[in-house]
This record gives sequence, C-alpha cells and structure tokens, in this order.
Amino acid sequence: MPRLPSWFWLILALVFGTTATVMALGWLKGQSVKQAQKPAIQLRPVVVAAKDIEAAQSLAPDQVVIRHWPQESCPPGSFTRPEEVAGRVAASPFRAGEPILEVKLAPPGAMAGLTALLSPEKRAMTVKVDEASGVAGFLAPGNRVDVVVTIDKGEFNKDPVSRIVLQNLRVLGTGQSIERRPGDKPQVVPTVTLEVTPEEGERLALAAREGYVSLALRNHAHQELVQTSGVKTSNLMLGATQAVLLGRGPTGNGPADRYTVKVIRGLEIKQETAF
Repeated sequence: MPRLPSWFWLILALVFGTTATVMALGWLKGQSVKQAQKPAIQLRPVVVAAKDIEAAQSLAPDQVVIRHWPQESCPPGSFTRPEEVAGRVAASPFRAGEPILEVKLAPPGAMAGLTALLSPEKRAMTVKVDEASGVAGFLAPGNRVDVVVTIDKGEFNKDPVSRIVLQNLRVLGTGQSIERRPGDKPQVVPTVTLEVTPEEGERLALAAREGYVSLALRNHAHQELVQTSGVKTSNLMLGATQAVLLGRGPTGNGPADRYTVKVIRGLEIKQETAF
C-alpha cells in the first residue's frame, strides 16, 4: 500500500477540526437561546437586620439594610423600605441577615423596653426568688413556669399547705435581663418577672405576701393546665401509705398481703382492713 503524503493528513485534520468547531459553536448558540428564553428571576428588596438586634430595642437606621430576594421566596410580612421599620420595637430578637418581619415587631407606637414584650391584655409582675425557688438559676426569658405557694400561718399554722396557684406563666425576664442568649450559664437571680393577667397578678401578689413562693419549670411543649388539690403536712405521706395498702406486693407484681389499719376519728376507734 503506497504511503499517503503528509499534505493529505494535514487536510484531513483541518476538516475534522473545522467540523468540531462548527458543532461546538452550534451547541453554545443553542444554550444561549435556551437561557434567553427562560424568564428572568424577579428580585424584590427586603429589609434585613444589619447586626444582631435584641428584643425590646427600638430599630435604628444603622441596624437594617436592604437585600434583594427572589420574589417567590420573600417571607410574608417583610418590608421593602428601611423607613417602614424606623422606630419600631423588636418584640423578638433578630440575628444579622434575618428579615425584619411584622410578626416579630411590637405594635406601632409601642415604647422600647419590657412593655414591648407583653401580650395584649397582659401585665408584667416581678416576684422574689432564691436559688431553690428560682429553679437553681436555670430559668431564662421565654420559659414557662407554674407558681407553687406554701403557707404555714393562720389556719395552716399547725398544718402547712402547699398548692399550685398559677400555671403556664411566661417568664419575661430574670433579674434585669429580658434577653436569652445561647450558651449563657445558669445564674441565680434575686427576681423573676412573669407575664400575668390582672386576675393572675392578684393571686400572685397575695401568694407572695402570705406564703413562700416557688417556681416550677414546665416543658415548653406542655401547655395543658393540671388540676390539683394541694397537699398538707398531715397528709403529705398519705399517697405513699395508700400505695402500700392498696397497691401490690413488695415486688410490685404480685398480690399484696392483707393489712389492718387503726383509724381514729375523735373518740371513735375503728379497725379497717385493706389488701
């Protein structure tokens, strides 16, 4: 087979190179047409926090900036102009870059401070606490608590009583702090400020005056109210006694032995049997 001349291979390379170039240019042109046919993303200005903003603070011009968000992903209740939020008070904290939303602001005209955190028709009331009654410093703004009062005077002088008098109250502040910061260590504070209705405020004031107030921390997901009858010193161990008398055997599985109990009512003495 005769050897092909070098010019033949040169022409063949030029043909293949030209073909590849034409195909590549055609593909790029097609992609450009497709991109041009796609609808342009509509952007909308959104007011966001330029820095961290704490709750109960009045928004200043240097605390917000404009960012452009895709129209379809703009959060409901956002603002488009900084002047729309100037002077408004934050009811919840904002982090840098977070959109300013109407639901996280106090009503227009609200003053900066604790009043901005109050729900409509509610009041703020402060009670004294110590390490034991204040849940050892683990309380923080935003927590929910029950109020337990123990009274040992008056008709309860010889038989003190303890009972839950208020339930599911929101903690507005601890000490002089109304903001919960992630990573804060437990800190014992002298006072706790709670959000109450006027009627709850009356009960709380009387409880604080007449007895020893303790706060019981609630799980954030548990909002139900629990009905209790309280407990007196005289029947403090009654529940445990009934569990022994009316419960099961020592292992908690088998039947209990029969017990005889002497019941004294005034001058009357009776023997009662329980299983």
